[in-house]
Amino acid sequence: MATQIIDFLSHIEEFQKRLWLKRKFVLSTDYCLTLDRIPAKFYPEVIDNAAQLKEWKNLFAIHEIGNDLIGADYTEPLSIDFLKENPNLVLDTCHFDADFKDRLLAHFNDLDSQTDGILIHGENFQALNLLREKYRESLKVIYIDPPYNTDASAILYKNNYKDSSWLALMTDRLALSSQFLPDNGIICIAIDDVEVSSLRLISEYLFQKELGIATVRSNPQGRSRTGYFSPAHEYALFYGKSDASSGTLPKTKKQRSSYPYEDQKGRFTWDNLIRRPPGDNRSDRPRSFYPIYVRSDNTIRIPRMIWKDEDQAYNVLEDPNEDEVSILPIKAGVEKRWRHGRETVSKEIAEYRVRREDNIRIEYKSRMKEATPPKTWWDEKIYAAARYGTTLLEGMLGNNDFDFPKSVHLVLDCLRASGLDPNETVLDYFAGSGTTAHATINLNRQDGGKRKYILIEMGHHFDTVLKPRIKKAVYAEKWKDAKPFFVGGGSNPDSRLSHIIKYQCIESYEDTLNNIEFNETEHENLLPDEHRLSYMLQSDTKESSTFLSIAELQRPSSYQLNIASGLQTQIQTVDLPETFNYLVGISVKTRQCLYDDDRRYLVYRGTVGQKTFVIIWRETEGWQPPDWEQDYHFIQAHKFTEGADEVYVNTGSIVPEAESLDPLFKRLMFSE
Repeated sequence: MATQIIDFLSHIEEFQKRLWLKRKFVLSTDYCLTLDRIPAKFYPEVIDNAAQLKEWKNLFAIHEIGNDLIGADYTEPLSIDFLKENPNLVLDTCHFDADFKDRLLAHFNDLDSQTDGILIHGENFQALNLLREKYRESLKVIYIDPPYNTDASAILYKNNYKDSSWLALMTDRLALSSQFLPDNGIICIAIDDVEVSSLRLISEYLFQKELGIATVRSNPQGRSRTGYFSPAHEYALFYGKSDASSGTLPKTKKQRSSYPYEDQKGRFTWDNLIRRPPGDNRSDRPRSFYPIYVRSDNTIRIPRMIWKDEDQAYNVLEDPNEDEVSILPIKAGVEKRWRHGRETVSKEIAEYRVRREDNIRIEYKSRMKEATPPKTWWDEKIYAAARYGTTLLEGMLGNNDFDFPKSVHLVLDCLRASGLDPNETVLDYFAGSGTTAHATINLNRQDGGKRKYILIEMGHHFDTVLKPRIKKAVYAEKWKDAKPFFVGGGSNPDSRLSHIIKYQCIESYEDTLNNIEFNETEHENLLPDEHRLSYMLQSDTKESSTFLSIAELQRPSSYQLNIASGLQTQIQTVDLPETFNYLVGISVKTRQCLYDDDRRYLVYRGTVGQKTFVIIWRETEGWQPPDWEQDYHFIQAHKFTEGADEVYVNTGSIVPEAESLDPLFKRLMFSE
C-alpha cells in the first residue's frame, strides 16, 4: 500500500512539474509607437479612432495644447497637422483592428532592432522560460527589486514565506536568468537586511564574481518598527560572471565642488606635484626624482639630463640660470618623488604653476574625471524613495495603487554602476511600477543612448500603473498633477523621444491547469492499476490545447484557450506565431501580411544566430491537392523563401525548401 501511495504521488508530482516547465503561450501582442515612427498615410485612421484620442486626453492632456504655442491647436476632430507637430504622442495598437496592425508593422524593415522596450505581463519564471532562447547570453545587465520577504514589501508574492520558500523562489529565477547574461554581464539586486545574508549565499553560488555591495540611504526618515531600530537603508548587490567589471557613476555635486576651477579641458583643482603616500619615496620610482628649474617670473623648465643606471640617478647637464632656482621633491628633509615624470612635465608646462609661501611649491592641475568607480556607501538625497519614487509616480499618474516604488535616480545609478552601455539591454523580471524602464528612458535622454529594456510583471498594475507610466515617461520628462509639466510634452524638441514598445500577455500556470483535457481510450481499461494513472496523465492529455494540439495548427488564427479573467474564465485566441518566434529565438527583421484571395499569409523573416529564417503561417484546414498547388505558386511568386537558410510553415507544404514547424514547435514547448 505504501508503495502504491508513493507511486501515485510521484506520478502527480511529475505531471505538475511537466505543466510548470512547459513553455507558456503568448496570448496577445500589441505595440506602442511614437507618431514619428508611423507613416503619415496612417494618420487619417488615427484621427478617426475615438478610443486612441480618449487615451491621449487622459494620459497626455492633449486637449490643453492651445494658442499659447506656435503650431496647430487641439481641435475636434484632430487635424493631420496636429499629429505631425506632436511626434512624441504614443499610439497604442490595442485600440486598432488586426488589419491596421498588420499594415503598420509591415512598414518596418528591422522590427526587433527598432523596438526599444518589451513588456511581458505574466509570472516571471514562465516569462523567463519562454524568452531564454532568444536572449541567451545577450543581455548585459539584469536589475531586480524582488519582494523583501517583509510586510513592507507586500506585493503579489506571499511575503509570509518562510526563509526556505523565499530562497527557493529566488534561486529558481536567479538560476534561470543567469542564462541571459554574457561573460561580462552584471546583475544588480535590491534587498534589505532581512534576506541580504541568504541572498548573498545564493548569488555567490550562482555567479562567479561579487563586484560589490552598496549600502543605500533610501529612506532618510526611517521606517517605523515598534521595539526595533528604524531602518533607513537597503542594499544593492552587484554580481557578475568571470569577465565582468563594474561601470562608473558621474561625480556628485559634492565631488564636483572639490574641483572649483575650469578651463577648456574641463574642471580641475591645484595639487602639490610631490606625490603623497604610499609609493612617495625616491626609492619607489627613482626616475621621478629630478630637478625642476623655477624662474623669477614663476615659470618652470626641465633642464637637460641623462639617466645613469649604475647610480640610479640623473646626471644633470646644465646649471640653473641666474634668475632660476633648482627645486627637488624633498619634504621635511626626506627625498620624495614627483607625481609626474620629466617628459610629461616638459610636454605640458601650462598644466603647472609655482606658489611661493614659506617655500617654493610646484603644483599641477589635478583634473576631474567625469565618472568614478561606485563606492559602497550611497547617500545622495535623490535616492530617497518617498520623494523620488512615490511622489514622482503620483506626479505622473495622480492617485496610484502601487506602494513603495524605487527612486528612479537610484535605479538609474544602479544601471550605470552595472555598466549599461548606450547600446545594451537591461532585464527586470520584478518590474513593479516600471521604474527600470523609466530610468532607462531618462538615461537615454541624458546622453542620446539607445539602451533597451525588457520588463516582466504579473500584477494587475501592469495595465493601471506600469504601462501608463512608461507611455508618459516616453512622452515627457517632467510631470505634475498627472499632466506634462510642459504642455505638448517637452520644453524643446530635443527632449522628445522616438520610441517603440512591444507588450505581451502570456499564459499562466493556472491557465495551463484549466486547459487540461482527458480523452479516455479503450486501451486504458486494459492496463494494470499501477500503470493506469501514468497512462492517463501522459497519453490522455497529450492533445490538450495547452500542450499544443498539432491538429489545431491547421487553423492557427483560431487557436484558443480558456484564460482566467478575475473570478471567471473566457475563451481567448492564442498568438501562436509570437510563441514560436520566442521558442526558436528568431530576431525578427520583417513581419508581412499578404492575401491570396481570402487566404491570409503571415510571414516572418529574421535571423537565428548566423542563419536567416523564414516562418510562414496560413490556414490549411480542409485543403485538397489544388490548394497545396496554389499555396506553392503563391509562395514562389512572392519569393518568401529567397535567401533563407531555414523555411518553416505550419502543417506542411509542397515547397521543396519548406519544413513543417509542427514537430519542432511541439518539441520546443517541452525542452529544458
